[in-house]
Amino acid sequence: MMMKALQLVRPRVFEPVRVPVPRLSSGESDAILVRTLWGALCGSDIAFYAGNKRHRAFPLEPGAPIHECVGEVVESSGGRFRPGDRVLAIPEDNRGLAEFFLARSSKAVALSEDIGDSGAACLIQPLSTVMNSIDRLGDIRGKSVAVVGLGPMGLLLCWYANLRGAGAVVGIDPNAERCRIAGGLGAARTVCRHSLEVVHAARRFPGEWDPPDVCIEAVGHQMTTINDCLELVRKYGTVVAFGVPDQAVYALEYEVFFRKNARLMATVTPDWEEYLARARDLYRDNRAVLSPLAAPRMPMAEAGEAFRMYERHEQGVIKALLDAGSWEQKKKQTIRT
Repeated sequence: MMMKALQLVRPRVFEPVRVPVPRLSSGESDAILVRTLWGALCGSDIAFYAGNKRHRAFPLEPGAPIHECVGEVVESSGGRFRPGDRVLAIPEDNRGLAEFFLARSSKAVALSEDIGDSGAACLIQPLSTVMNSIDRLGDIRGKSVAVVGLGPMGLLLCWYANLRGAGAVVGIDPNAERCRIAGGLGAARTVCRHSLEVVHAARRFPGEWDPPDVCIEAVGHQMTTINDCLELVRKYGTVVAFGVPDQAVYALEYEVFFRKNARLMATVTPDWEEYLARARDLYRDNRAVLSPLAAPRMPMAEAGEAFRMYERHEQGVIKALLDAGSWEQKKKQTIRT
């Protein structure tokens, strides 16, 4: 049996392909086959789309590089899920740009009818990583938190830090629209500037910048903002490395880190079974607040355009969703920038 999929054949160029539907391996006890309903773009996908991952050769595997998906279980090798169950699942090898994908049962969570909008439920996966990050900080009640980068992850970090009782939450991003949204999600104050500009202003007018207890780097994919966070955090404060790196080696401003007696903490890959369930429940109880982040929505056929818009941070693009109900497209889809 064949299925439709998209394949990234070279940087920023998708082509539609037909490939065999993946099969559960014999003897497998922790796997499900899922029919894709929705997929969501993540900032970490853009590095693959743009060809910035030096270890990955093109073309990528059909279906790559999407990992935030909602779908319907078609087949299960274990007792945790049954055919017909709606799930949030992380595709194996991030191959969610396909009609069907395989996933581990331990990297999936059931979605009941009261979860509401299936597309917006894709937010459960990124929310789980945000919850893990804040949890690792311990008790943050009353502590001031700055979030550098107000993409979808930074917005969720502002919201969850506020929910957990943080003191003043400050969001930093040059995009005015994202700063506005952060204000509605719990940020007491936003600074609509690049973090380096905030660093320069803090050096020039030290009395105007109140160094936070915690500074979260939620940008990733470059090597500068982690050093901005080290500059902005208070002495004995904590810098959280949340943004995904594209390079193996970073030039860290070690003396700043050293002189501040700072703590640098990385947070990635939670215990999926625990955190997906917790994030589902938290999302369900707060979906009226969080679901507006799931925008815009586009047919799977327009994945190339969605990636282009997401990469450029175009107006109105927060957490772009792809509707797997529409696969009709031209013979070749080429998006050039």
